[in-house]
Amino acid sequence: MLWSCACVIPLLTLYLMGNMGPMSGVLHALPDDACSFNLTLRNFQPILSWEVKNRSIVPTHYTLSYTYMSKGEDMKTVPSCTNITRPSCDLTHEWGSTAEMYVTRVVGLRGDTELVSCSGTIFPDTDMSLEPPDFQIVGFVDHINVMLKFPPTLPKVPDEEGLWRYLSLVIEEVSGGIVKQHNLKINENTVGDFTYVINKLIPNTNYCVSVYFEPMDLRTINRSPLKCTHLQPEQGSDF
Repeated sequence: MLWSCACVIPLLTLYLMGNMGPMSGVLHALPDDACSFNLTLRNFQPILSWEVKNRSIVPTHYTLSYTYMSKGEDMKTVPSCTNITRPSCDLTHEWGSTAEMYVTRVVGLRGDTELVSCSGTIFPDTDMSLEPPDFQIVGFVDHINVMLKFPPTLPKVPDEEGLWRYLSLVIEEVSGGIVKQHNLKINENTVGDFTYVINKLIPNTNYCVSVYFEPMDLRTINRSPLKCTHLQPEQGSDF
């Protein structure tokens, strides 16, 4: 889900002009939508990635900074994403609220020369792509164990709730063209190797399962591939 910050340029430019400090003169000479941004929640880690639209501009390293739109504070450089060679940044220990609007700035350099400076706003509640967790299934006679792989602990930023706080995992059960949904609310206890049991199934029947995190916009659902199993027949059955 790539998105451009062109729609927020007037407000964002005014904000940056008052908060960027001595380097802001460089930013004003370049378009604010020089990059596309993509925020993905992967294994409960928010990963921000970016792509410079002008393919002739090839920085060798990047520095990411951000601030909160609601607080009006100075931009903060992310220590773990300073002079990095990859066009992405793990913000697990920086961003923890889906209700906050984050103002971001990426500077791309080659050596000591600044090649590009991109800015944008990110609202995780609507802009964040939700990758489904890893899972496996095991079929029995009348139930399926859905074994989900979650982190040992869920990340949390001090004074913030965590980007996972309001997530709901949907487990879809598919058989004979009929789809049933099972909802699992994510909380502090849904960690590690977590098993969800789908009960009251028909023996000797094919079932498939997929999982996804329910997004704000249902048009952006990111389902996992289906995993299928044939349930065992009942004991003593001729089939």
